[in-house]
Formats: sequence, structure tokens, C-alpha cells
Amino acid sequence: MGNRRRLVQALNSQVDHLRTERELREQAARAAERSRIAAEMHDVLAHRLSLIALHTGVLATRADTVPSPVAQRLTLLRAASTEALADLRDVLGALHDAGPATGDQAPAPVLRDVRELVEQAREAGQQVDLRVEGMPEQAPAAHRLALYRLVQEGLTNSRKHAADAPVRIRLDYGPPATVVEIINTAGRTTAYPAPSGFGLVGLGERVHALGGHLSAGPHGAGSWRLAARITHPAHHEQNGSRT
Repeated sequence: MGNRRRLVQALNSQVDHLRTERELREQAARAAERSRIAAEMHDVLAHRLSLIALHTGVLATRADTVPSPVAQRLTLLRAASTEALADLRDVLGALHDAGPATGDQAPAPVLRDVRELVEQAREAGQQVDLRVEGMPEQAPAAHRLALYRLVQEGLTNSRKHAADAPVRIRLDYGPPATVVEIINTAGRTTAYPAPSGFGLVGLGERVHALGGHLSAGPHGAGSWRLAARITHPAHHEQNGSRT
């Protein structure tokens, strides 16, 4: 009885340790995803601010062809955009991984087209059926980045657990919402085990930060479904004002 009691205590201690370890891993996954979001938005905003500074600089060189008040505003706008770009780099630039680049690292998904992911998957032998509604420009940049990550995660998990199974992807850029749905069946040669969940934890953090909803789990007989819906800011504000 004494040995049994000590064994139960040891097992309880091990369960508590595993639970704490899992919570720490989930926190690390959320923190990593937040850092990734900030780094991606840094790239997007830096690109757009650079365009503003470039075009206002070109217009400022032709100040003699525009009224004086307009020329003054152009100079002010160029200075403000340049300063904002410098501030952005100071604040968020450190979030980029400063380690040496390797050939295995995937390029950062800065407003890249999801079709690139699908084509790469097809070249690797995956059967992918893609259906797109709307245009990417209809969705906010943060939504498009999230959508890219969701499709990337869905295709990666499918390759790992059901490489020979067809994948169906539905994208809707809205409005009123950005929607993604990824469904695949279990493969003939690979069982579909329960995922570790840490990749989904990070994606959940990203989607929830945008005010959206993420769901992942079994879907029908032997299928797996990953889906997210993120309401566009304008529609979210309208619904909030009505309530």
C-alpha cells in the first residue's frame, strides 16, 4: 500500500509537470506568432511608407509646377513619411530573425499570393483543389497575412499526415469577412493522428487578435477541417454600433 501510494504521488507529480510544460509551450507558441505578426506588418507598412516617401519626393522636385501651399504640404508629407518609416524600423525591425539565412528557410509571406503555395504543393505531388471568391485587395493586409499562414499550415499538416489525400481549399476575401476553409481526408498510406496543437495555438492567437474565429477538427467520415472567419473592420464597427 505504501508503494502504491508513492507511485500515485509520483504519477500525479508527473501529470502536473506535463501540464505545466504544455502551458509553457502554448505561451511560447502565442508569443512567437505575435512576433511573427509584428515582423510581417513591419514589412508591409515599411513598403507602403517607402512608396509614399518616394512619390512625394518626386512630386516635391516639381514644386514649381504646383501651387505653393500644395508644394509645402508635399514637403511636409515626405518628411512625415520618412520619419514614420525610421520610427517603424527602430521599433519593429529588431523582431526579424537576425540569424544566418539558410536555403531551407521559407521567404516571409509578406502579402504573397496563396496561389503560390498551392502551385508549390501541386509540384510536390499534392492534389489541391482551390476555389477563390473575391479579390485579395478586398481584404485588409493583416487578413491576407493570416490567410496565407492558415493555408500554409493546412497544406503542411496534410503533407505530414495524409500526403496522398486530396485537399480542398475555399477562400473568400469578402466583404463582409475573410474566410478560409481547408478540408482533406485521411490518406491511404498514412493515418491521421491527433495534431500536437502548437501550430494551431499560434494561428488561433493570430485570428483571435483580428477579432476572428478559428476551428480545427474532424469533419465527416475520416476528414479533417481547418477553417477561420475574420470580419472586416468596417463591418465589425457597423455591427458594434448597432448593438
